[in-house]
Amino acid sequence: MFDCMDDINPSDDSVYQPTGPYIPEASDCMRCGLCISLCPTYKLNQIEAETPRSRIRTIDKILNDTENVSAEELNHLNHCTQCRACETICPSQMAYGQLFDQTREKLLTLQSSKSKTHLLAPLGFKLLEHKKLFSVVTVFIAAYQKSGLAYILKKSPLLNWLNLAKAENILPKVSLKGLADNYPSLHPKATVGLFTGCIGAAFDQETLLATIKVLNAIGFNVVVPKQQNCCGALHQHQGQSQIAGQLATNNIQAFNTLAVDAIIYSASACGLMLKEYPSKDELASFKAPLFDITEFLCNHWPADIKLHAQNLLATSIAVHEPCSQRNINKVSEKKHQYAYELLQKISGLSVTPLPDNQTCCGAGGVYCLTHPEIAESLRALKLDHFKNSAADYLVSTNLGCALHLNSGMTLKQSADLPKVIHPIVLIAKALNH
Repeated sequence: MFDCMDDINPSDDSVYQPTGPYIPEASDCMRCGLCISLCPTYKLNQIEAETPRSRIRTIDKILNDTENVSAEELNHLNHCTQCRACETICPSQMAYGQLFDQTREKLLTLQSSKSKTHLLAPLGFKLLEHKKLFSVVTVFIAAYQKSGLAYILKKSPLLNWLNLAKAENILPKVSLKGLADNYPSLHPKATVGLFTGCIGAAFDQETLLATIKVLNAIGFNVVVPKQQNCCGALHQHQGQSQIAGQLATNNIQAFNTLAVDAIIYSASACGLMLKEYPSKDELASFKAPLFDITEFLCNHWPADIKLHAQNLLATSIAVHEPCSQRNINKVSEKKHQYAYELLQKISGLSVTPLPDNQTCCGAGGVYCLTHPEIAESLRALKLDHFKNSAADYLVSTNLGCALHLNSGMTLKQSADLPKVIHPIVLIAKALNH
């Protein structure tokens, strides 16, 4: 659906001549090379053009109008997974992610008639922007999954012709049963709002229901506003900041009308975008504090509720740390540790980090669809680590990462769970003992 949406080439055979405002941050790169060791594309290719400092040169040229930028430079720029690991080690503390988004936006405004056009990309964006239209499409997807047509199409070249083969590969089972507006706790002590995003209710409902179940169990009413929409991250990172801002405004209004003590999210990438809303409009922000579900539960877990591993069909768990939790300056160093702290509450469960967690898995929002060769190479590294760990499951708080990683594995034979799941699903199952 989203193939090549972010390969923005003003013309395939020309030299791009940039225009635009002066952005001093792009000139702050010291060319020290510290970022190279953390860059996933450099890890794969081992060439200077696939490093953050090389991409910063290209970004500098585009945003500061200093030099022409070649098609080859744009190609290497587009290879960036936007993991922002470079931000964690940069001595100049450059806002690489923000600069990258500004660059995408500028390039998008300068597309020419010679640019590559893919009708499915704008259609995909429209589906994310309009919940009713998306709901209609999910009905057709559910029918497609139940009919057996998927098996036939996978044997034909049609999916490749439509640029849908990769999207079909990561597509999870669709749930058509919507979420209720309100989930009361038997012994309420407070009320929280639940952010579901654009695809969560249909493609990740098990995680959302597990979140609700656990919150109810520890004394929190959960409300799910129907007016909420996509967080806007995909639009923001593809240069469509105006639409991203509109989505942000709608979400802020949807939650600010609720009498809630906190806003909870389970998808870390969405959470990062929600936390960055104030940077878009200083006059508009959420009234209630935002929390990742793992952090919120660690802060509010009752001492009298015990968790046991008997119901999990597992004794060991490996933890994948999404880039959206590890690498972003606005997220404290402790944030990616909450998943460990929460899982360690399950008696009898061994919890260990997945080796090489600092390297991006290649999901990157829609990156695994637009750059499958790079994404699959990075995924292979992760899956090798998981296999060597001998863990029963791999947990991740990022839906995109989970879908991407799961697409490279088969289902566990002894359970109905995929091998990559959200930690809250395990917590909910451990409550059943």
